[in-house]
Amino acid sequence: MLKRLLKLLKLLWALPVTMFGLLVLLLAAPSRPKVAWLRMGSTGALCAWGGWLDVWLQRHPFGSMYAATLGHVVLARDLKKMCYCGAHEYEHVRQTERWGVFLPLAYVLNGVWQVLHGRRFYRDNAFEVAAYCFGPERFERR
Repeated sequence: MLKRLLKLLKLLWALPVTMFGLLVLLLAAPSRPKVAWLRMGSTGALCAWGGWLDVWLQRHPFGSMYAATLGHVVLARDLKKMCYCGAHEYEHVRQTERWGVFLPLAYVLNGVWQVLHGRRFYRDNAFEVAAYCFGPERFERR
């Protein structure tokens, strides 16, 4: 009972960020992306891939990406890329469960901090460093 209550609180804490992810998914709905609720360990997320998501993630303003996480919504270009970087994205889901609505601000502030200290906004961001410890991409990090 306590575990379920804790999980519900995590979902509610991340809800504002998740709502933005659901909005993006709603905008992609006419292109019929594949959607599934997937679990990795005790962490669950609504995952979507294909359709317009492929084009949007390739042409993202901050550069092409395989996948993105918005709360409990993981968006990927295709199923292969979802499988490839799923563990990395699920770490971002767990980060959202911990930080809630403050994650986007904390992410940007940490990136700015890295740049001010001569490092890279994305690769040296503490949230990305933690996520790169998961999934096959951890072997590509220098």
